[in-house]
Amino acid sequence: VRPSMVPPPEIRQLRDLTRYRKSQVDTRSKEIQRLEKVLQDADIKITSVASAVWREIIEALIAGERDPAVLAQMAK
Repeated sequence: VRPSMVPPPEIRQLRDLTRYRKSQVDTRSKEIQRLEKVLQDADIKITSVASAVWREIIEALIAGERDPAVLAQMAK
């Protein structure tokens, strides 16, 4: 029986990074959806009106933006 091919370390690192990035993107999407659901449960239907703006604000919050003036400017 021939042994399985083991990719070189560079390929393994690239695969690991790709898998990690996918898991991070999936987690981020799930958290945004969870937040949208919480807001909808509170009768705040912002996502149906301005989903692109809403996502931009959420992504800014995830990136660490905390200045209310900057976040309010995004809503305009």
